Amino acid sequence: MYAIVGLGNPDSRYALTPHNVGFMVCDLLSFSFNFSFDFSNKFIGEIGNFNYDSHKILVLKPHTYMNLSGKSVGMLVNFYKIEIDNIIVIHDDIDLYMGVIRIKKGSSSGGHKGVQSVIDALGSNNFIRIKIGVGKDENREASEYVLSSLEKESLKIINSSIEKAKNAAVDIISTGLTQAMNVYNAKNNNPSG
Repeated sequence: MYAIVGLGNPDSRYALTPHNVGFMVCDLLSFSFNFSFDFSNKFIGEIGNFNYDSHKILVLKPHTYMNLSGKSVGMLVNFYKIEIDNIIVIHDDIDLYMGVIRIKKGSSSGGHKGVQSVIDALGSNNFIRIKIGVGKDENREASEYVLSSLEKESLKIINSSIEKAKNAAVDIISTGLTQAMNVYNAKNNNPSG
């Protein structure tokens, strides 16, 4: 069993912000694999599932708000006894160019409070992460930028990276982490070269 977790904030006003790209990937998975989400009090979040390549895959959108994401993730992982190697967390990264995605495993949170919350809840950083580059706005604080709605042109780029991240999550499960990293972490995935 695998768990794909998209990090974000549940309020509709955050729907199209950089911080919610994880939720966007979950929604695209739902569309692509024809499943729906139901809110679960047990996990404090929306949960759906689908089967792929003989694996059952749970998909979670925590409703604890970004900085407490680990609470929801921890409840899901503990309930289903999901192995740490089978957890894929998808989130924004302001230190990557917009449109770039990177697959990592076992690294620090890099200052991302949602990721740190997951690390704290699981007692390990050895889960898989798909980081989606959202870039920076030099004229605004990072905390303000990631909670501001994306402009039309930025949204086009983000939509492309969400598609890539969705495919990466599925490929990690079907072809393995190393192969997926070789494909999606390639330099030509960087739009700035």
